[in-house]
Amino acid sequence: MKKVLLFAVMLLLGLASLHAQTTNEPIVIEKGHKFSYQGQMVTNAKTMKAIVANNELALKEAKKAGVANGFSMALAGIGGFAMGWELGNVIGGREFNPYVFGGGLGVAAIGLGLIPVYLKHMTKSATIYNEGLGTTAYGNPIKIDFGLLPGGIGMTLSF
Repeated sequence: MKKVLLFAVMLLLGLASLHAQTTNEPIVIEKGHKFSYQGQMVTNAKTMKAIVANNELALKEAKKAGVANGFSMALAGIGGFAMGWELGNVIGGREFNPYVFGGGLGVAAIGLGLIPVYLKHMTKSATIYNEGLGTTAYGNPIKIDFGLLPGGIGMTLSF
């Protein structure tokens, strides 16, 4: 009988420590566009992908955010280069081409216009990840704890 009781206590202690090691923290979303995980700021899609790697839907959204960010940076860079080239022509005394400058301005505006798409996918990825952690509609995590009670060993469910 003592061996069975000892085995049960060891099993419960093992389960309690296993639960403590696998607890995941949610990604905190502040002001709609700032993300933090375990106290560290999440500043790019690559970091978000590493955090949500075990959640397939959240990972898909993080990948979309990465694509949107890549296009945004490329277009903004190309447009900025074209505008800078024409401003350099003006400073250097060469002829100013308003079509190249206007095209660069338009391409840069499109690139900067993709930033809300990036932020939307980052927010969606964080939301899907947080929902997959087992939180209730109010955002409180569901916790199962095992422990000793005055009447013996017990289990508590808090939400």
